[in-house]
Parts: sequence; C-alpha cells; structure tokens
Amino acid sequence: MNAANRDLVRALAAGLVIAAAVALTFALKLPGLILALALAAAVLTLAHRVDVSPEVASLRASLAISRDDIAETLSLFDDLLTGTSTDAIAARTLYFPALADMGTTDPVIQDFHLRAEAARRFIARVDTLLASPDLDRPQLERLVAVADERALSLVASWQDARRVAREIGPG
Repeated sequence: MNAANRDLVRALAAGLVIAAAVALTFALKLPGLILALALAAAVLTLAHRVDVSPEVASLRASLAISRDDIAETLSLFDDLLTGTSTDAIAARTLYFPALADMGTTDPVIQDFHLRAEAARRFIARVDTLLASPDLDRPQLERLVAVADERALSLVASWQDARRVAREIGPG
C-alpha cells in the first residue's frame, strides 16, 4: 500500500472511530463516553501494531546496514585526514599523503574524493528517509540496491586510492 492510500485508510478509520464515539456518547451518555475512549485506545493500539510489516522492517534494517558500511569507510577517511593517533599521523604524512591532498591531480584519488563527498550527501538523505514512516516496500528495495552499490563502489574506490597514494609516496 503506497503512502497516499495508507493516509486515506487512516483518515477513513479515524472518521469512523470519531463517528462511533459521538454516537456512543449521545446514546449512552457517561458509559458511552467510557466506551468511546476504550474504542479509540483499542484502534490506536491496533494501528501501531499492524503498521509495520516484517518485510518493511527488514528492508529498513538492510538500508541501515548499508548506510553504516558507507559511514565506516568515510570514518576511515576522516581518521586519515584529521586523526590524532600516531597511526593516523603516520598514514597522513608518510604512507598516504596524496590521499589527504584534496588538490591532487591523480584521477584515482580524485575519483575517491568525489565519491566520498557524494556518499556524505547520500547518507544525509538516507537518514532523512529512514526517519520517514511513508516508505513502502518497492521504494525501500530500490534504496537498498542503490545503497549497496554505493557502499561497494566506495570501498573499492577507497582501496584503489590507498594503493595509488602509497605508490606516490610522501613525494
């Protein structure tokens, strides 16, 4: 069910519950009001339980895992750029200085820098989408496929850029 249909069903259900609550309240007065409140609570509880299908929850988890894979690679790059550990400083100055140079002319390293920036923007969009309850199964399937592809290409680009930066050396 897409988001528009889901919203329509929710609106119709809410309208029926309100109409039933008003009818119960007018017909039975105080006992009707108590029954109307119980009916509203039951409908809200049922709506929250039925809302998320296991398939959609699984796809959301897969998308979060792919997002975390991308974030892990970006974290490794950020550690290379700004890390204060002795390993990070050695990597930045002795082993991979070309990778830390944003003005490098090497096409492999430039490709990684472009992919890293695109990945940062993609992560921000994925975080926004994961917070939205309106994603349905086909949308999530496409997002998972795109996120997996981006994660794999970013890791491959990271490995290639590290290899080239090591070959270039400290200069």
